Amino acid sequence: MFSMPKISASSLQFAFNTFLAAILALYLAMSIDLPRPYWAMMTVYIVSHPLAAAVRSKAIYRFLGTLLGAVGAVLLIPALVQAPVLLSLAMSLWVGICLTISVMDRSPRAYVLMLAGYTIALIGFPAVTEPTGIFDVAVNRVQEILLGIVCATLVHSLLFPRPVGETLRARIGGWLGEADAWALDLLRQGAGSPVEDSAVERDRVRLAGAASDIQLMAVHLPFDTSNLRETTAVVSLLRDRLLILIPVLSSLSDRIAAMRRVDPELDPEIRSLLGELADWVESGAGLAAARPLLARLESMAEATDAHDWHRATRLALIVRLGDLVKALGEGHALLAHLHAPDGPLPRPLGEQVAVAVDRPLHRDPELALLSGAAAFISIMLVCLVWIGSGWEDGKWSAMTAAITCSLFAAMDDPVPAIRAFGVYLLVSLLLAGLYLFVVMPAIGSFPMLALALAPMLLGIGVMIPDPRFAFPALSTILNVVNMLVIQDHSTADFGRFLNIGLSQFFGVFAAVFVTRSLRSMSAEVSARRLLRQTWRHLARLASGREEGTAMDFASRMLDRLGLLAPKLASAGNTDLKGVDILRELRVGMDVAALRGLRLPESAARDLDHLLDAVGERYRRLWLDGRAADEGSLLDRFDRLLERSAHGTSGGLGTRGVSALVGLRRNLFPDACNAPLVHAGGAS
Repeated sequence: MFSMPKISASSLQFAFNTFLAAILALYLAMSIDLPRPYWAMMTVYIVSHPLAAAVRSKAIYRFLGTLLGAVGAVLLIPALVQAPVLLSLAMSLWVGICLTISVMDRSPRAYVLMLAGYTIALIGFPAVTEPTGIFDVAVNRVQEILLGIVCATLVHSLLFPRPVGETLRARIGGWLGEADAWALDLLRQGAGSPVEDSAVERDRVRLAGAASDIQLMAVHLPFDTSNLRETTAVVSLLRDRLLILIPVLSSLSDRIAAMRRVDPELDPEIRSLLGELADWVESGAGLAAARPLLARLESMAEATDAHDWHRATRLALIVRLGDLVKALGEGHALLAHLHAPDGPLPRPLGEQVAVAVDRPLHRDPELALLSGAAAFISIMLVCLVWIGSGWEDGKWSAMTAAITCSLFAAMDDPVPAIRAFGVYLLVSLLLAGLYLFVVMPAIGSFPMLALALAPMLLGIGVMIPDPRFAFPALSTILNVVNMLVIQDHSTADFGRFLNIGLSQFFGVFAAVFVTRSLRSMSAEVSARRLLRQTWRHLARLASGREEGTAMDFASRMLDRLGLLAPKLASAGNTDLKGVDILRELRVGMDVAALRGLRLPESAARDLDHLLDAVGERYRRLWLDGRAADEGSLLDRFDRLLERSAHGTSGGLGTRGVSALVGLRRNLFPDACNAPLVHAGGAS
């Protein structure tokens, strides 16, 4: 069903600001006689964003990418112009390599290399017939793009700028509010079973993706106009607390369920504790009020001997409740600091902010290589047709193939998006034809040109802030402006206009054909790939071969879960529908906790043997899709828990027992309670 775009005061303001910046860039470019002033106009629309800080960061990345692409064109074209096939090979390879590296880096910085890739196509292919002027062409393109960047940055920064800090603060506040609600559900209602309502579970999985979105948005914070510009490190530390909260809350549900399995009513002390913690969350989860709760939880943990499964699960629950109080209290304290950044942070948090770092996101080398290969083959294919046929306007096919392969490279199946681009290209062709052959001949001055363009640019531009319409709106504007070829002295040639349009459609066709043949994948196939990558990651972590901290693991894992959740929701296969993606996160955090323990040699050796077996289980899942013998692994867990309960092998400590209980529960949720019946008369 067709839905109308959301038009608000902010979207109208964005459309007006962007139109004003575009007209200013066009006027200045024409005033200083730049050969393609419409490039400055297109650049304004490419770098514009509703948030002022994002405009600045995109502007810097676009300039750097353009500069790198221009340098590549200047180096390659004069050296290889006498060998067209070799030149096409070199330029196609440049685009493919840049795109591969760009897809590997999923941060906004990836924009630099993606632009460096297709900029060489935009600058280089039109210049192959006049290679001696390539340096001037490259300089002109850089000037035109720089002019567009400056105009967009000035207008969006001076006319009612929208700071990213306010949006980021609201996003984090909403995230913590959802985490509070999740915690209250668990603490008030008890969560007697780990199986939850599908809608609630879907919302909780969505928090994983939201945590990654916060990190990506925070990249723009140093460019912001608000007083939050200096709080980037605080946001990084706050995101660490968000990363901790998801596995903590998920495992808390499981540990309450484990306790109820042993003691359906829960003992009075635990019930009272859960009630007090719920009251604390409802009162705002203040850090000062958390300190006595943490002290009480620590004292309860020290007083609990894990000499039977009941006490072991009780200890695991207490430890996890302590993690919840610490992470939630610190998260709210950091958010309060974002609302009043001039005030001091509590001392432990202030010290941690000084060493806060960005966390890594999920990387997919296979997808990146396939994306680069698809771009390389698509461009090379159209270049061979161009060279072989002597088609003068065949260069437009090469440019279009480079752009479409680059813009949609990160998608599982870019083909629908590339096809849609072709549809918007057709709409643009009709619109541009109307302007070029009906409207433009009647225009005799720049003010008339601006007035003529206003209905189209404002009417379509107002849709760009709406995520549902951003791509079609931006594609249409860029294609129309490009086809109009607005210059001081331009003449409309209908035959050439159609020829260029056909050439662009051929570039789209080549991109669709190659991409579908080489790397398109369904949501189900993509979900299976992500699951296997998760299992491989867990195998390496359990075997001690994964570098990085537990927080680095959580960052990659949560990012992967955010990518995986919508794919699992749309997959029709029943075995994928039953996948509990939060369980794998809990497994990883428990494994990371166990790997981080410092134990006596004998205890460390026993734990290493167990974790190696866990690693082998996930290695088999990664390679074969089936786990190894589960019974022997369960026996290993029970033997290690029993030895720890007896105090042999030095014991694992409270955190070790807590993580071991959690890991056993996650790997064997239906197994009987661990038979720790030999220690101190425990039963």
